[in-house]
Amino acid sequence: MRVTMNGYSLAVEDGGQGTPVLLLHGFPISSAAFSPIRAFIEEVGRLVTVDLRGFGASDAPPGPYDMDSLADDVVRIADHLGLERFVLGGHSMGGYVAFRVAANHRHRLSGLILIDTRAAADTAEGVERRRAAVATIAGGGRDAFLGAFLPLLVSPATQDRQPEVMELLRAIAAGIPNHVLTGCLEGMMTRPDSRGLLAGLDLPALVVHGADDAVMPLDEARALALALPRGQLVEVPDAGHTPTLEQPQLVGEAIARLLAEQL
Repeated sequence: MRVTMNGYSLAVEDGGQGTPVLLLHGFPISSAAFSPIRAFIEEVGRLVTVDLRGFGASDAPPGPYDMDSLADDVVRIADHLGLERFVLGGHSMGGYVAFRVAANHRHRLSGLILIDTRAAADTAEGVERRRAAVATIAGGGRDAFLGAFLPLLVSPATQDRQPEVMELLRAIAAGIPNHVLTGCLEGMMTRPDSRGLLAGLDLPALVVHGADDAVMPLDEARALALALPRGQLVEVPDAGHTPTLEQPQLVGEAIARLLAEQL
């Protein structure tokens, strides 16, 4: 399915029945990151996944790629599908987008799923890393950037035992235009701090985090779960920053339990 808005269209997949769950992928991936967990969720609810603007099968307009603009797309998709309230989930950058939806449309959310993401804004060091990445890509170093960054998205165990996961990540990233990569890097480094929202998000909230995440330490996920009034943490063993691809059964079953027991 394609949803058209403001002169561009986004690729959306919608399946299952029951409580609607809308999942947002991370950077630089696509909704293909959720394909291995789709069956688990659709057994108990309705799963909607979207390729954010510039990713996967969606159009890649010139911009903007800030988190609020991506969040606006998400709300338009929910409106198009008639989803008055829904569980919103986000992986990594998708979590940043989810927090912007929560900031501006809290009344639309019935639950949260936060996968290897954080509520805090970038540190000064993080901003400088993203600026350096933008400069590298703009200077013709796209392959060097992706070659260094993509291995950080999975655990060493995954790289050893599931080489097909790295192959998939490389294939997805290969299709993302440079202006989308740099636009999202700039959007992430200028995003607001969302920690002030957490105490007011009194709804079922599942925090899923790879135990071996090299991008965001597990301690951050523990703090995030504690800061949410109804936060629940699931630590995923032998997984890094992308547990939906690395340990799909564990992640899929955890989300299915949330839907069956709390929603």
